[in-house]
Amino acid sequence: MTGDWDAIVIGSGMGGLSVAALLARVADKKVLVLEKHAEPGGFTHVFRRDGASWDVGLHYIGGLDKHRLERKLFDFVTNGDLNWNRMPDELERFVYPDFTFSVPSDPELYEQRLIARYPDERAAISRYFKDIRRAAAWHVGTIQKQMMPAFLSARIELRQGLGRAKATQTTKTYLDTHFRSEELKALLATQWGDYGLPPSESAFALHALVVESYFDGAWFPEGGSARILRTIEPCIEQKGGAIKPSQEVVEILVEDARAVGVRVIDRTRALPEEIIYRAPIVISDAGAPTTYLKLLPNEGEVGQKTASIRARIDALTNGVSAVSLYVRLKQPASSLGVLGENYWINTSLDQDDLAARTEAVMAGEPRQTFLSFPSAKSGDERVPTAEIITMIDPDVFAKWQGTEAGHRGAEYTALKQRISEGLIRLADRTVPGFADLVAYSELSTPLTIEHFTSHPSGRFYGLAGTPARYGAGALTARTPIPGLFLTGSDVASLGIVGAMMGGLAAACQIMGGTAFIRIMARMKEPEDAPAPDRPGLGKYRITLAAKTALTPKIWKLEFDLDGDAAIVPGQYGKLRVAPFEWRCYSIAELAGRRLTLLVSTRTGGDGSVYVDKVAPGDTTLIELPLGAYRLNDNDHRKIFVATGTGLAPFLPMFRYLAEQGRIDRAELYFGCRTPQDDITTSFAKDLPKTIRCLTRAEAQAPDISGRVTDALAALAFDPATTDFYICGAAAMVADARTILERAGAEQILVEPY
Repeated sequence: MTGDWDAIVIGSGMGGLSVAALLARVADKKVLVLEKHAEPGGFTHVFRRDGASWDVGLHYIGGLDKHRLERKLFDFVTNGDLNWNRMPDELERFVYPDFTFSVPSDPELYEQRLIARYPDERAAISRYFKDIRRAAAWHVGTIQKQMMPAFLSARIELRQGLGRAKATQTTKTYLDTHFRSEELKALLATQWGDYGLPPSESAFALHALVVESYFDGAWFPEGGSARILRTIEPCIEQKGGAIKPSQEVVEILVEDARAVGVRVIDRTRALPEEIIYRAPIVISDAGAPTTYLKLLPNEGEVGQKTASIRARIDALTNGVSAVSLYVRLKQPASSLGVLGENYWINTSLDQDDLAARTEAVMAGEPRQTFLSFPSAKSGDERVPTAEIITMIDPDVFAKWQGTEAGHRGAEYTALKQRISEGLIRLADRTVPGFADLVAYSELSTPLTIEHFTSHPSGRFYGLAGTPARYGAGALTARTPIPGLFLTGSDVASLGIVGAMMGGLAAACQIMGGTAFIRIMARMKEPEDAPAPDRPGLGKYRITLAAKTALTPKIWKLEFDLDGDAAIVPGQYGKLRVAPFEWRCYSIAELAGRRLTLLVSTRTGGDGSVYVDKVAPGDTTLIELPLGAYRLNDNDHRKIFVATGTGLAPFLPMFRYLAEQGRIDRAELYFGCRTPQDDITTSFAKDLPKTIRCLTRAEAQAPDISGRVTDALAALAFDPATTDFYICGAAAMVADARTILERAGAEQILVEPY
């Protein structure tokens, strides 16, 4: 049992991070943030492949002018360490078969362009811009009520009554009532993917809030959205708090009808272990459905208190999901004339037929996509990237519900390939030459979203923003259970900013009374001076003891830890390689307090720069152990496939197998270009039977001339008694998995991070 926390936050999305930072900076509270995944941050997190990085949930943010509350709040919870890049003035391009419309970062110019194209709708267009502002303000009021003292909340409620009817009609109803042109109605609804409901289902207030937020332009975090977590984290840690990953909360503990802590499954160990954390305040950023339907008891006194809320949630769990294609490009998008703007690509004017859209996506012929370029927006195009997203009904993936990532079979892999090819084709029609720039791609589905966010069925934006959501009994940060609060988008609005406002609402409810005034006053004070590193739970200060070049591009780094740690063979750590920049590296060895990593400098990214410059005696931080890569505990034949530093997680596995007397059941296929690129020679004593696959040199038996995937294609094995472990370049891993799935392999173990 673990206590001594002032508050516990379930989930590390923007709602959880913001409330934790506010409680730490304003109320001096020691806050523990628990994240079930190894990568915290929710929709702010980034994943990387071979030097490329993609922002999974943040694509652009509006309303970040210096004078706006949203920007001031971002600056406060990050202590001013997060910088923002403004997107091009022509931030959106709405692409249709017969025309393209560019949306400027100026509402007056936007209105003029619409009137110029649709002069017969002049009056309706002008009224639309007024109504957008009014409905957006109405929506903001629904959030503000949770932040204010009771007498002010009552005034807001009274004022809102005047605009409720217009704000809570559907977007389609508003458009059909005020406009005649079907083309104009489609054009104005183009951005519905930003809020996840087609016009016939979304509340006009939600549409208005999103559209209005971009009137004055859009911004993207400098360096990518991972900077959000990393700049908030020190604010939490300096007050003694921590963000602890791989901690799955399975129950909110309630004693005497009050929340007192959480029961957690710690997945950093060889076997999952149950831990109880206690605190007088529990804040859930896991979403309202997960909180009320799964983490709290549904019977007894608690069940009675939450019955009406659970019924309301059941009526609001519709909504869409998405498939997202993450693309690494051979050259920056600027080579195609792209400046970093977003493209909304449509093959028809129909914005509502989700079933037909979904069917088309599954067939590899998508009708709509959102195309963006995160590397251009982040200001770092060392490895250029793109993302292609299309909304779908998540139910089409129901047949794979409950299956594990990497174990969904050849049919699922083939479906993803078909969808990916279709998305690339559609993007290429709008940006000619795009397909030729694709170097690598990887598709996520609603199953991926559900896995990482816990949103039921992977519905992208949590509770759907239908008119019913804004009726009586709307969800708030305060719950019927004393000591328990909600944060995030379900109590405010969707998106990163909406989730942050949910964090502000939760902080105000927790601190009570004049909390909003206190927070605003604290925000006006100077930023805190940078404090010395105060590592949170699971972080260690490390000192480089030795640095050895294994090849011109691969280095062995040996560090001394400032404390005792233990790992499971296959796990990895996150190394701080620059201010607010951390990179994941598999652990090649941990002997006592001596930690060994293998790091490639091939990509030229921040990790590469760090390795080039670091020298013995230099210190940094590392977080470990992380990851769920494990050896299957059986007597199967074990085939390991690696390229480059992908050998690292296998080295402790080999040592373990040798200790168990089972190393003779293992084989290693290692791919490299020439013998000079072969790092296995540096670890010969630890390896099982090894076959090198040389792509640019003549091989002598038992080695092979060709790629490791060629060797796998020719390999004879019994699917029932052979386990495959793959680690290395992302393209190799994907190709190897496809080959083995087609050959009938039943156990293919990978862990991308």
